[in-house]
Amino acid sequence: MNHYKIIIPFYNVENWIKLCVRSVIAQKYTDFQCILINDCSIDNSKVVVKDLIKNDSRFVLLNNENKKYALKNIIDGINYSNPKDNDIILTLDGDDWLHKETVLDTLNDVYNNTKCLITYGNYAEFPSARTMSHMQRYSEDIINNNSYRKDIWKATHLRTFKFILWKNIEQKDFLDEDGNYLDVTWDMAFMFPMLEMAGNKQEFIKDILYVYNRLNPINDDKIKRDRQLYYERIIRNRKKYNKLELK
Repeated sequence: MNHYKIIIPFYNVENWIKLCVRSVIAQKYTDFQCILINDCSIDNSKVVVKDLIKNDSRFVLLNNENKKYALKNIIDGINYSNPKDNDIILTLDGDDWLHKETVLDTLNDVYNNTKCLITYGNYAEFPSARTMSHMQRYSEDIINNNSYRKDIWKATHLRTFKFILWKNIEQKDFLDEDGNYLDVTWDMAFMFPMLEMAGNKQEFIKDILYVYNRLNPINDDKIKRDRQLYYERIIRNRKKYNKLELK
């Protein structure tokens, strides 16, 4: 039976955090721990979360004293959860939510049936309900040649991975040129290394598992697009990882 670590960083998302947390509470598959990290919100996000999780021991709320941004929050959340190598990490933004109550069941079937180490997939946008129907698994040519960084970006929501991959990412790949944790394009910073390490042990999940909220006015692609593109170029040009040899 797989155990899941659900990591949810959030900042000023009181309009949506209830949907996010309730989508986790509603999961039929119950073997999970959920770590929520409040990144110095100045609205009522923290109050909403505390009210929702107060009677559920599977949930933990961490409150930052200083702003850290999503990547450092994910790192801290994973470390706090103290995962085992085969535990499955699931990242969920605080203004987004899981699409249905069987998301973890679907993931469980995929991991059990394929013995994969990492998954990515399709998602629906809110409020348009538009799906990313063009998304698909990386081609065998890309996988065999370990050339993800030269292909179009496909490793989108819902992103999940086994901790054994995560723990083998080098610290420097989480940092910018000044030695600070990346505040944008952080998904590429950790997904490229883990895809490279996973090799063929990866799966694209066509089913819609994730709802990506386009209403938040402070989404990075709305206010930091140039910065995103700058760091995408840097990450794509970094040294790629070799396939992880597991015993």
